Amino acid sequence: MSLSELTHNPGPLNQNYIAPQPPQNHQIIARPDPIIKADAMAFVRFARKEPDLMERFLADFGLVRCAVQTGTRFYRGAGGAAYLVAVEEGEEDAFLGFGVTVAQSDDLDRLAAATGATVTELDTPGGGRGLRLTDPDGLAVDVVHGVVEVEPLDRPEDAPLVNTPFSKVRVNQGVRRALRPSPIFRLGHVLMQRPDFDRAIQWYMRHVGIIPTDVQLLEDGSPALAFCRLDRGSEPADHHSIGILGGLAAGLLHVSFETLDIDSVGQGHQYLKARGWSHFWGMGRHNFGSQVFDYWKDPAGDEWEHYADGDVMDASHPTGYYGLGRGTLWQWGDDLPLSMRPDLPLEALPDLHAQGAFGDLPLERVRAFFEAMQKPARPWMR
Repeated sequence: MSLSELTHNPGPLNQNYIAPQPPQNHQIIARPDPIIKADAMAFVRFARKEPDLMERFLADFGLVRCAVQTGTRFYRGAGGAAYLVAVEEGEEDAFLGFGVTVAQSDDLDRLAAATGATVTELDTPGGGRGLRLTDPDGLAVDVVHGVVEVEPLDRPEDAPLVNTPFSKVRVNQGVRRALRPSPIFRLGHVLMQRPDFDRAIQWYMRHVGIIPTDVQLLEDGSPALAFCRLDRGSEPADHHSIGILGGLAAGLLHVSFETLDIDSVGQGHQYLKARGWSHFWGMGRHNFGSQVFDYWKDPAGDEWEHYADGDVMDASHPTGYYGLGRGTLWQWGDDLPLSMRPDLPLEALPDLHAQGAFGDLPLERVRAFFEAMQKPARPWMR
């Protein structure tokens, strides 16, 4: 198919490469009654063998050290959150977990009664009360309430005005951004890989109250990737705060932080590049969530995302179901990095599966995932 043919036949292009429709007999994710409904994302926790090097990266990414307690360093952004990242000195590099907030103190007591967890007074920045759960794959999930906000470091009234061909609202002023780290205002989401997708999403729906916003499916109709939002009732919530990918092993895929606007994403890109850090993917605009994104690797190899201009939905928004393909993950920008494109030949999968390379995943699911992710994202990309 030539570029001319593609240009004059936009219908199949939009359906096949942006949001393909799900298989006819696709599985609907059943939602259990939640014990509590988390209200916001709070923080992420890491262990690092070289915390000084990690601190350099975090500073260039847009975070500021705000406290140190017995080997743990805490980092805040430009907004009012007491801290967004905790880094413990450890013998191994690891993602230790993340935290969410609840709106009411009795949510903690209800969750404690249902799980056997203990509510304690917090001695971390901002104080408050909290408890710690452990998800089915061993990751710590902290649920907190009453953390006191701090004075923001940077609170612009709004993003700069934007001129369009039809409305020139920015008159006698230019856009002149300084070369500095992106201002970070909050933790947006955590995307994780889990070998048992159904078990993981059921646990998070039950214990945190997430709602699947958009779900991507394999050819057999089984869910493979879910972007889930918090249930804030009639109040809007980010398109996704927790993402779950059914994959070979449990692990972190990336953590994501919201900055002011598209220019702030670009500003951070230039600054991190000038400081010599490893760029991973972007800039571009996602499909599910619509964020303008830019991904970087920290010194230990974990992915960190700056984003701006994301979608928000209230609890009434229905779940969307779509086919899985790597081209569905973004609207414009470069193709996925090579490390995110599985390139094993399909004929080699049975032998590798027999050798235990894919753990307990059924061979049919492994094959369906590889087939979906090996299809070219766009016919004009290589």
